[in-house]
Amino acid sequence: MQVPMFSILTREAAGTVRDIHDRMPLILDKDNILDWIRPDGDSSAIVEKALTNLVYEGAIEYPRFPPETIKA
Repeated sequence: MQVPMFSILTREAAGTVRDIHDRMPLILDKDNILDWIRPDGDSSAIVEKALTNLVYEGAIEYPRFPPETIKA
């Protein structure tokens, strides 16, 4: 049986994220994943390769309906 595994990498928050939290995800391009999992990899060099040109958008607040109006 195979058990899925994952890691969540974080870094110090930057830009507008800093207003809501002190950490943010560190997103690696798929070409850099093998560098990350190498036991002798240089983590500071990998951080420099992280994707940083992300666009943050505000969430849309939709109206909330009373539970009795929602059909299951």
